[in-house]
Amino acid sequence: MNDETAVPRRIHPIVELDYGVRRWANLLVFVVLVSHFLERPPSPWAWAVLVFHGFLWAPLARWVARRAPDSRQAEHRNLMADALLFGVLSGLVSFSLWPSTLMLSSGLLSILSLGGPPLALRGFVAWLAGALLGAAASGFDVQLETSLRTALLSVACFVPYLLMFGVHSYSQSQRALEARREVIQRNEQITLKNRQLELARMLADSANRTKSAFLANMSHELRTPLNAIIGYSELLESEFMDIGEADRVGDVQKIRSAGMTLLAMVEGVLNLSKMEAGQAEVFNAPFRPDELVESVAQEMREEIERNGNVFSLFCDVPPLRLLGDAEKIREILAHLLSNAGKFTRDGEVVLNVRHEPETQMLVIQVDDNGIGIASAQRELLFRAFAQADSSSTRRFGGSGLGLAITRHYCELMGGTIDVDSQVGAGARFVVRVPAPVAARRGLAHA
Repeated sequence: MNDETAVPRRIHPIVELDYGVRRWANLLVFVVLVSHFLERPPSPWAWAVLVFHGFLWAPLARWVARRAPDSRQAEHRNLMADALLFGVLSGLVSFSLWPSTLMLSSGLLSILSLGGPPLALRGFVAWLAGALLGAAASGFDVQLETSLRTALLSVACFVPYLLMFGVHSYSQSQRALEARREVIQRNEQITLKNRQLELARMLADSANRTKSAFLANMSHELRTPLNAIIGYSELLESEFMDIGEADRVGDVQKIRSAGMTLLAMVEGVLNLSKMEAGQAEVFNAPFRPDELVESVAQEMREEIERNGNVFSLFCDVPPLRLLGDAEKIREILAHLLSNAGKFTRDGEVVLNVRHEPETQMLVIQVDDNGIGIASAQRELLFRAFAQADSSSTRRFGGSGLGLAITRHYCELMGGTIDVDSQVGAGARFVVRVPAPVAARRGLAHA
């Protein structure tokens, strides 16, 4: 991955905080130990350790922490190294009281403030290990006395160290406080946004209920005159046939057909509005699935075969009474067969119905070799007032409600609907709805 696309790695704030404290604190310790070493000259490698600690260790520790995958853990390791180095230097000065006190207290104070008591305890152990190492290098020569100059320097260096550490700690606390304010402000913004979204949802629900009530009322108002139109067209058709005016029968049949189509659309809108308003219910009752399937197949046969299609029915259901919502299953069958017949020309439509005793499911499968649909557009099949291709509405007609209602009914009854289709290769719809055998005596068998 190149540098432009790489995600910048976050460096923990304590890395820079410790660097600022460590750089100046190590210089102060360097001044104190130089005063001590001038009074009690050590070995050359002790001077090397002092120079390394005073001038090189701070930038080296910062470089290591910034390059580590976890900068916080790396800085904790640097703090342990601080304690170890302070221990080595304490052993090299023969545990002289004031310099050793300065190094031990300053080191443990830094570790305690950044890592808490557990890390401070580990730091003390590291200091002891370093002290033993430094003492071994100096021949375990313990001299607690401290010259007046070194003691005064130790006290004088300890005061600015505390001030410096306090300033850095205050700065860090201010950054933490500012971050907390930002978090509180963001939480308030999120809370306000949630309230706005909740209000919008309530308004949308109210609008949806109003729409559903309007559609339900309008559907009722439309069904009444449509039923009258269909009824009178049937009377006119019968009268024209009785008086021998066959040329007018075709016109009346067109009126009745258009009225039936419009009535079916109004019924679909009414059913959909009920489902969206949460008013649709499942009414389980015993029914004969073989009789139901045969009845729907006879009703839909003419519509399917009108487009030159061959309609085949395979009903592998024993003459048992099942428990379910027969009216919704009837509508599911009608919508699936209507959809298959509408989008198939001079082809074949096959209805296969079976009952699975082991799962107590009624399986409805409708196959056709019509125009099919691309996989990317299948979800549109079940969206109300939508079809997968806008040109389909112009070529084949339809409101796009049938399959939407079918899926709603399947989900309402605790079932599923799946579709498998390819462009130009037809489609297969498989519906599975719960339909256990009616358990009451006298209802299980015909």
